[in-house]
Amino acid sequence: MMAREVQGLMEELADRLFLSKESPIRSALDLLKDGSVLRVRAPGGSAAGEKRNGDVFLIDPEEAEPLFEICFTDVDDLHDFFDVGSPEEFGELFLSLARDEKLRLDMIHSFMDLWTMGVGFFLQEIGILSVPPGYSKLISPLKLRDIAFTEILDVKYLQELVDELARITGVRLWVLDMNSMPVVVSVAGGEHCKLIIDSLEGVMRCYGSAIEGLTGLRKTMQPKVRICHAGFVCFDAPLILGGEMVGMISGDASLMEPAEPGKYRKLAEELGVDPEPLLDSLHRVRHVNIEEVEFLLSVVNAISRVVTEMSFKQYLLSAQIDENAVLTHKLWRKNVELKALFQSIVEIQEREKAAVARDLHDDTGQNLTSALVNLELALGEEDAPEGVRRLVESASSSISSVLKQLHDLSASLHPPVLDDLGLTEALRNLVRRVSSDNPIEFSFLAGGDEGDLPGEVKINLYRIVQEALSNIIKHSDAREAVVYFGRDGKGVELVVSDDGCGFEDPGDTDGVVHLGLLNMRERAEQINGTFDIIPCCRGVTIDVRLPL
Repeated sequence: MMAREVQGLMEELADRLFLSKESPIRSALDLLKDGSVLRVRAPGGSAAGEKRNGDVFLIDPEEAEPLFEICFTDVDDLHDFFDVGSPEEFGELFLSLARDEKLRLDMIHSFMDLWTMGVGFFLQEIGILSVPPGYSKLISPLKLRDIAFTEILDVKYLQELVDELARITGVRLWVLDMNSMPVVVSVAGGEHCKLIIDSLEGVMRCYGSAIEGLTGLRKTMQPKVRICHAGFVCFDAPLILGGEMVGMISGDASLMEPAEPGKYRKLAEELGVDPEPLLDSLHRVRHVNIEEVEFLLSVVNAISRVVTEMSFKQYLLSAQIDENAVLTHKLWRKNVELKALFQSIVEIQEREKAAVARDLHDDTGQNLTSALVNLELALGEEDAPEGVRRLVESASSSISSVLKQLHDLSASLHPPVLDDLGLTEALRNLVRRVSSDNPIEFSFLAGGDEGDLPGEVKINLYRIVQEALSNIIKHSDAREAVVYFGRDGKGVELVVSDDGCGFEDPGDTDGVVHLGLLNMRERAEQINGTFDIIPCCRGVTIDVRLPL
């Protein structure tokens, strides 16, 4: 392929991936900060884009100072990227080519410069850095993705404190937020770590190792020693602010015995880095015993809480926050606490409802069924007087009615079909049951396979539909209503719509707290979903979306 053709292909690819509003990786590009520059090279051509004011513009690739550069060894591989349809597909193809040595990611700026400009979140979005589902669930109540670390701590001041602490202890120190994104890294410390994270594979492995450290701290809130993916002894201490863990400070205390050159040559080969500088750096790695590591950990842990509090106070001081801003922060804190309290109350309610439902079904229901059987046996007696027979028939009819009400009440408290057959069937059963008892014509639609949804998600979506149907019956004067539940590659959607009287402005409450709407919104937010009331000419449409 001629150089002119290659250059044309590079610019066409850059236009599709970087410039187009319809770019399949637009959501990943949005996470990069303004000023970020990316460059792509292949034999015979190159292209570069710079992010400015939220958009990406082509610039001269030879004059660009990119954060990182993607280098192709074969021009033909460029064609594969024209077919990607999502950030995940882009990341999968990217990793596949990188591991086949057909593509290389060169990190030109320093590691911290990359992360400061949002490269970490970019790599998360395309799936190269992936958080285990268990860890996501562990930190989801904190809502920390909505709170930037830099909004509560003075990072510059934190850098000074960490540098001084690293000088005293003689180890490299890292401060990570709860998403395992580095906030500051000490200037002094192990050169070997820097060499490892200069490669994409090294970043991926270090990220996974750091997530393990954060998981252990979040569960116990106690400092601990661990061995990282490369065999170095590390220690982690939680950063706690206002009783809540906001991150961790981690130190690499190096090796407990001399390094094996063969092992680290193999590691360098796996990471795609030059083995000689790594082996040379190992000669300067400190050798420590476990007692020394535990002592360092105790020192860092004792200081970590003070470091966090001092950095927070410095943030308040340097930002010259007035009394209103302090009150706003306190209000935010109370809001976080109220959300946690709401979650706890909901969990307790669900446990109690499930227990009551079991008691009604197993004890009360069985006793009534037994009584009904005995009454029916009595009706079978031929010599029973007519007056007694009428009384028995009346009692039998009453018990049958109570059993149906009991069954409906038990299903309302905790539907067994939710655990046995899943959310789709539970919602279908709920709509069928409500429709049979009301003049409103209710219908249910389902789209896609619901898959394996966590129990917390299923019960909250079920309760949202229960609340919405109750509101329709009580307030809407509707003739028809529909419930839609579906799942596709983007996530889960739940829609409840009616053709009733509605209300003009969902936000205009005249000072009245609509507990039903508030309850539905809180439940949606507890499972990291969105809750919207969609304006329409008649009736009310509630839309809940849960990205997966």
